[in-house]
Amino acid sequence: MSLERIEGVVDLQQAKVRVRKVFEDGFGRGDLSVVDAALAPTAVDRHAFGDDEPDMAAHLKGAIGMFRSAMPDLAVAVGDLFGEDYRVAARVEMRGTHTGTPLFGIPADGRAVTIEQFHVIELDERGRGTRHWANVGADAVRLRLVGGNATMDS
Repeated sequence: MSLERIEGVVDLQQAKVRVRKVFEDGFGRGDLSVVDAALAPTAVDRHAFGDDEPDMAAHLKGAIGMFRSAMPDLAVAVGDLFGEDYRVAARVEMRGTHTGTPLFGIPADGRAVTIEQFHVIELDERGRGTRHWANVGADAVRLRLVGGNATMDS
C-alpha cells in the first residue's frame, strides 16, 4: 500500500492506543471487545486462518483464547511501540505458567513461559489494522517447552 492510497491523515497516537489495548486488555485481561475496535472489517494476517476463523477478528480472538487458556496467569507488557506513516510496530512480552490447555501443540507441564513477540500492523485511514505481520515466538516456545535451549537475553 502506498501513502497515496490513504485518504486523510492517520492518527498514529490513537492507532497505538488501540494496539496497546489489544495486547494489554485483550491478551492480558481477556477483553475481546478491543479486537473489533482495532481492526478494519477486511483486515488480513500473514498467518493462515483456521476453519473456524472466518476473518482476522475471529483469528485474533482465537489467539487470545489460546494463550489465556494455556496460561491462566498470563501477564502481558508492551515493551516498545512505534508508529510512522501508516504502520505501527510493537514488541510484546508475555509471561505465564503453562498449566492449562496445550500451547502451540505442547501439553501443559507447569513450566514458566516467557514469549517475546514482534508485530507490524498496517493501518487504514481511520487507524485500524488492515494487515498484520508477526513473529509470535512459537518456535522459541516449542524449543523451551520440550527441554531445548533458546537464546534470550532477560
